Amino acid sequence: MTSNSTAEDIGALWLSTLQRAVARASHDVKDALNGVSVNLEVIRSRAAKPDVPASAVAKFGDAAGQQLERLATLIDAVLWLARADRAQADVAVTLRRVVCVCGASASARDAAIRIEEGELMGSTITAVSGDVARLAITGILLELAVGTDPAVRASEIVCSLARGADVIEVTIAAKGRRPGMPDNVAEVVRAAGMQWSERDESMSLIFPRA
Repeated sequence: MTSNSTAEDIGALWLSTLQRAVARASHDVKDALNGVSVNLEVIRSRAAKPDVPASAVAKFGDAAGQQLERLATLIDAVLWLARADRAQADVAVTLRRVVCVCGASASARDAAIRIEEGELMGSTITAVSGDVARLAITGILLELAVGTDPAVRASEIVCSLARGADVIEVTIAAKGRRPGMPDNVAEVVRAAGMQWSERDESMSLIFPRA
């Protein structure tokens, strides 16, 4: 990818990255759908019996509701990320959606991903386009989340967000591993005016503020 990457080049690279993320999340979608279906069937069968109190099915209704909420959150994130967005990105919103999708995995070896929420004052809009912002965060998390030891779950990935006078900084930390920028993403990110720094167990993505 050259420094004068076209929007079509970036879009194609983002699409392939999104496909990898959605492939990982597909198990969670199916699992949640199955959970809703099973709990509703229990409710239906028990409610059909005479003199069955509501308390007998309440816990199954609660379980179905929790699974449905989980499913709705994940599908909302997938749909949001699937929409083309070359306008200036909101880094906070992008990070939340990406973490939701990348954190969904069928493998017990893969790392859990969470955002360390803190008080964040002011706008988190960057001059970088939505496609590039999504690509940068997703590319790093996908590479980092995959667990390689079948006997051990990969250590948790913690993402945090900070806002400076001229930049917005996303820090990605994973104990025992060194995060890095994927080679096929690096030139796109650099051409968009972003910077990054890598350390032993964390890295920071620096987004210029709009």
